[in-house]
Amino acid sequence: MNNSKVAFVEPIGGHRGNEFYDFGLCKAVNDAGIELSFYTCDETHLDEQFPFSFKTIKTFNRVYGKELKIIRGVRYVLAIRKTLQDAKAKGYNVLHANIYHFSRLELLILRMFKNNGFKIVTTIHDVEDFQKYGTTVNSDKYLKFEKLIDRIIVHSDFAKQSVEKYFSKTIPSHIHKVPHGDTDFLYAANCSVTEAREKLKLPTNKQLILFFGQIKKVKGLDVLLKAFAQLRKQNSEVQLVVAGPTWKVEETEFLNIIRENNMEGDCIMRLEYIANEMIPYYFRASDIVALPYRKIYSSGVLIRSLDYGAAIVASDLDVFKDIIADGQNGILFQTENPDDLSIKMQNLLANKQLQEKLKAGAKQTANEKFSWKLIGEKVKAIYSLALNE
Repeated sequence: MNNSKVAFVEPIGGHRGNEFYDFGLCKAVNDAGIELSFYTCDETHLDEQFPFSFKTIKTFNRVYGKELKIIRGVRYVLAIRKTLQDAKAKGYNVLHANIYHFSRLELLILRMFKNNGFKIVTTIHDVEDFQKYGTTVNSDKYLKFEKLIDRIIVHSDFAKQSVEKYFSKTIPSHIHKVPHGDTDFLYAANCSVTEAREKLKLPTNKQLILFFGQIKKVKGLDVLLKAFAQLRKQNSEVQLVVAGPTWKVEETEFLNIIRENNMEGDCIMRLEYIANEMIPYYFRASDIVALPYRKIYSSGVLIRSLDYGAAIVASDLDVFKDIIADGQNGILFQTENPDDLSIKMQNLLANKQLQEKLKAGAKQTANEKFSWKLIGEKVKAIYSLALNE
C-alpha cells in the first residue's frame, strides 16, 4: 500500500519555463494515485489554461524581479513557512523538491520540511552550478544537502555518477534514474511548415536551423555560430534561428561572432522568453534543431525536440549518446568542434530523406522512453521507498 501524500515544491515554475516539467510530473504522479499539491510562484499560469486534478498553490509571490534582493529573500522565507503550514494542515508526509543550484534557499526548504517530520525526495537537475561553469567546484556544499535527503532522482547515468561522487555517504540504491518527461501533452502545432513560419514571421524560402532554450555558456551557442559561419560558405540558402533568453552570459560575445562573419542578415536572434503556446511552432518551422552543448546532466530541450519530431544534431556527450542513436533518431558531432558540426549540418540539410527518417525516429523515441505514465509509476514507487525505510 502506498500512503504517500506529497508536497511538490518548485518555486521557479513559470518564472523560467520550468512549468512544463512541473505540471507534467505532478499530473503523472497524481494519475498514478498519489495525492499532492504543487506549490510554486505567481508567474506560473498553466493551471489557469488547462484543467488539472491536483491543486496549484502560488505561495511564492513576488520573489523574482528587480526589487532589492533582501526584500525578495524575506518574501521567499515567508513563502516557505506558508507552504509548510499548508502541507502540514493537509497531512502530507513527503516533500518533493527540485534542486538546481544547491543554494541556501533550496537548503532552507529541505531543512524546514525535514525538521517537521517530512521524508525528503529531491530531483537533482544540475549537479554542478552551470552559472559557474569552468570554475573549481566546492564539494563541501553538498554535505548539508546529503544529511537531509532520503531519496534522490536524476535523469541520466552521467548525473547519477556525478551525484555518487559528491554524495559519497548516500547508498547508491537511493539514487534513482528516472527519465525527463515529454512536453507535448499541452501544446502542439498542427499546421504545415509554411504556416508555422508565417505565424512566427520567419522566411518561408530558406532552410532553418534552430537553437532553442535558455542560453548559458555550457549550451555552446558560440560553437554553433562558428559552425554556421562555415556552413554559409557552402550553402547560401540557410539561416539560423536563436530563440530563448540569455542567462548569466554576455550577448555581445555572440553578436561579435555574427558581426565578424557578416552574418547579420542570416541570424535571426530572438533572445527573449518564448511564450508557451508559440514553442511548438519553432520546432515545426525548422529543418534542423541543433544542441551544441558542452556539458549537461539532462536536457529538456532534447526531450522537446524528440517530442516534436525534429531532425536533431547534438554533441556527442554521454547524456546524448544514451538517447541518440546516430543516424537513427538524430546525428551526433564531436563536442566543441565547429568544423564537424558544420559538416554534419550541411550533410543533413542536403538529405531530405535522412531528415524524415530522423524525425520519425525522434518521435518514436519520445513515445517509447519518455512517457509520463511510465515516469509517474516510477516516482510513486520512490515515494513509497522513502516512507517505508
